[in-house]
Amino acid sequence: MKRTHLRMLGLALLVAGILGCRSMTPSVNYFILRPVGPEASSSVAMDAKATKIVAVYPVELPDSVNRIQMVRRSGSNRLEISAFNRWADYPDRLVQQVVEENLQMLAPHARVVHHPWPTGVKPDVTVHFQFRELVGTIDKEMLLTAVWSVISSHNPAEEQVRRTTLSEPIPGSGFDDLAAAHSSVLAALCREVAAVLTDSQ
Repeated sequence: MKRTHLRMLGLALLVAGILGCRSMTPSVNYFILRPVGPEASSSVAMDAKATKIVAVYPVELPDSVNRIQMVRRSGSNRLEISAFNRWADYPDRLVQQVVEENLQMLAPHARVVHHPWPTGVKPDVTVHFQFRELVGTIDKEMLLTAVWSVISSHNPAEEQVRRTTLSEPIPGSGFDDLAAAHSSVLAALCREVAAVLTDSQ
């Protein structure tokens, strides 16, 4: 009888220990990117009859930051990878989505589609993004370097290739601030691209 009680007591202590360890494990936070707001298109005339189709190819991100775990640069040759602060999806997919939404909002004269575009759709313009850098630092600075091109399907010789380098302060040291800073620099990049798309209308 005593052995049975001892076994039950031991089992109870084991379960309590496991539950205690679980309660001490930090929860995982997930983050997304946000597109520009509706006010961003207020200075651009809406054109309900617009037929220009802009196709965005899949964006390219450095492998070092294209991971679920959020990354910060902690030195000139060091990256800090957070185990408990993560993107809700792989960054290249999140960036792809927010870039398309931004361009649609900032260039309302066009219809923005992604690759592969729907059957029967023939883009007038294609846009390519290759990010060389998209990372925040522990010194609260958000860095972006991207090479992007706008190519006319009707006249490929008119290809415009640009390089954008941005550096913006991150208002705080939290990962919410880091996610917001990503959205901010991507919005600034998309404003440059939208200006080219509008000029080539």
